Amino acid sequence: MTIDIGDLVVDEAIVHSIPRKMKADLTPVKVKFSEAICSLDGTVRGELELKFKDVLVKLGREVVVDAEFKSQLPDQVRAFLRGERDLVEASKEIAELLLASQPTNSSEGLLLVSSVRLDGHQGLLMVKLEPESGMQATAITTEGGLPTFSVAYFANLLFTEASRVYKLALFTADGLSEEGLEGWAADKQMAGKKLAKFFREAFLGCQLKNEPRQLTLRFHDAVADWINSQIPDADTRIAYLMALLVELQSPTPVIDPYAFTRSRLQPGHRTSLENYLRDSEVPEQVFDKDTELVETKLRKMRVAFDNGAFLVAPIEAVDHGSITVEDLDDGTTRLTVTGVMTETRSYGQGRPKQRTAQHSDTVPAARNPQLLDRDADRS
Repeated sequence: MTIDIGDLVVDEAIVHSIPRKMKADLTPVKVKFSEAICSLDGTVRGELELKFKDVLVKLGREVVVDAEFKSQLPDQVRAFLRGERDLVEASKEIAELLLASQPTNSSEGLLLVSSVRLDGHQGLLMVKLEPESGMQATAITTEGGLPTFSVAYFANLLFTEASRVYKLALFTADGLSEEGLEGWAADKQMAGKKLAKFFREAFLGCQLKNEPRQLTLRFHDAVADWINSQIPDADTRIAYLMALLVELQSPTPVIDPYAFTRSRLQPGHRTSLENYLRDSEVPEQVFDKDTELVETKLRKMRVAFDNGAFLVAPIEAVDHGSITVEDLDDGTTRLTVTGVMTETRSYGQGRPKQRTAQHSDTVPAARNPQLLDRDADRS
């Protein structure tokens, strides 16, 4: 699914309290339910939308329901999206499922379940977050006309600068079909922007939509194709290809296409690459990096010319400056290699062609003379 997260609109929301499960609990802990939707004014809706959009853009991963995980959440989501259950009923079931799927000693928090619209489609958004406490000082004037401050304490503040969104999932009617259910998920508690196994499998009942090895290969090929088709300047081509290889070889376990374009490309080229990646079906959101299929492409760089000449060089040679590229005024490019020549030899690729037997009218070469004499004696 290709959507614009910027179109996210929050309609209604309800909050339930999720307790922490402990091994020492003598009786099972229970969810503290709300029985009615929250009262949201325009300002609150706007703040919620900004927070949700920020998490989805930075960390959102496309997921698809997998029946093998046997989670009951997808049924609740389908029922809500089809209008078979209202927000209060669906959210209470979802809160129970979250508590049941969480490991022992998981952080307590609040579960916010929201009815949303995204790109014109009805959606259901679930967020586990941490409440904060704090105080608010308000300037007032005493009855005696003296200026002072009134201080109030708030026990459960949401979405403060210090509060944390633990986990988020979003499903819309656009991802609902007879074949299955697709959506997005994010987990800010996991290093490397991954999804906790219990959250993705036990609670959501989902697997990642795109296989990381194929996505990494698609990203590599799309960026390389864009460089060669859209960037005429030789120096910039080399710089961008180096940036791609560095990105793929970095220890970061994920690829963030948006961050790549913003940090590695000149401003005038960013939109062009983003559109090219979209057309190449590379996700806009962060995805897991797996370089297995591109590993052999990350060690060396190949530069080809229209006269048939080409150079294959290790990345270190380019990075250390022993290979330089210069655009000339006549539109050609000069490539300079500096170093100690150690070898020169002919070059070819592929298997040698097999020679086919040829028929000839010439007389075969004579056999060994001694054999001819022996044959004559026998006759």
